[in-house]
Amino acid sequence: MKYLTADQLQDICTRILDAAGSPHAESEAVCEVLVRANLFGHDSHGVMRIPQYVGQIRSGAIRPGTPIEIERETPASAVIQAHQGWGMVIARQAMRLAIEKARQVAVGTVVVRGSQHVGRVGEYPTMAAEEGMIGMAVVNSYGTTGSVAPFGGAERRLSPNPIAFAMPSGGPWPVMVDITTSVFPEGKIRVTRYAGKQLPEGVIVDAGGNPTTDPAAFYASPPGALLPLGGIVGHKGFALGIVAELLAGALSGAGVTGKERDETGNGVYFQAINIDALLPYDDFIHTVQEQIAWVKSARPQPGVSEVLFPGEPEYRTAQQRSAHGIPVEDSIWHEITETAETLGVSIEA
Repeated sequence: MKYLTADQLQDICTRILDAAGSPHAESEAVCEVLVRANLFGHDSHGVMRIPQYVGQIRSGAIRPGTPIEIERETPASAVIQAHQGWGMVIARQAMRLAIEKARQVAVGTVVVRGSQHVGRVGEYPTMAAEEGMIGMAVVNSYGTTGSVAPFGGAERRLSPNPIAFAMPSGGPWPVMVDITTSVFPEGKIRVTRYAGKQLPEGVIVDAGGNPTTDPAAFYASPPGALLPLGGIVGHKGFALGIVAELLAGALSGAGVTGKERDETGNGVYFQAINIDALLPYDDFIHTVQEQIAWVKSARPQPGVSEVLFPGEPEYRTAQQRSAHGIPVEDSIWHEITETAETLGVSIEA
């Protein structure tokens, strides 16, 4: 296991993507999102993605430097065609546009089609929270058969389809919910496999539909499948996954899971809500603070030190990793260094 600072990872990541042909400003933006994912403890969406992205640049799946196109627009909404550019760059532009619309007309909604992987979805609603607004993000993956079994099913039919919300709390961290509609995102299975560990029970089934804790079963031929969020009430996570599929994929025009297509990527649905248009901002914050205090006053269960509020675990992880370094599994570091070597980039850590 290696421990690196956020600045070290930002520098390494940026130099690799620059060498792969990405414009420097876009490389920096992409790496900021990746490193922040690691910093907040979402390693499945962090720098482990660097080799994957370099491969996608080489294949032409990611097209760095491609400008976005606004295909339709109203004072409250917009439809963006991303033309397979960097997902993180486009997603930031889309949320900024939603925020600006919310300033003018209370609620701004922006959908995106033709985007590549946007990374950790919680990154973008947080942008709205930082502007004193409520942010919402829903993302699907189109052009593939999926990786998640429907409730009661044994085969892949949906993607993990993350949903995220963020809003200001009046404290050092925003209220933030960032979840997949499957038990795990695919990246966490990859992280578990890199670490040589077994998965918890109830995360995946093998190709026969049988429960398994072996991450290799997910990547076997034929492959296994993720299970929808919820365990014995997995019909709830399954239903949320369908809603995400239709909001991000159907409404944006990006498409939904189904037969494999030559072009794959993320469909995106973003919304920003201007709190001040509905309620004085200070009144909202006062109520949020009351809710945080009330929830955290609950007596912890045996073996639990304290009750944490949504957004608080990420904040604490970021504080700890800022002080002591961001952990990177040796197998992940090996893949990153191999990728750097193929591009003539020298990295030291």
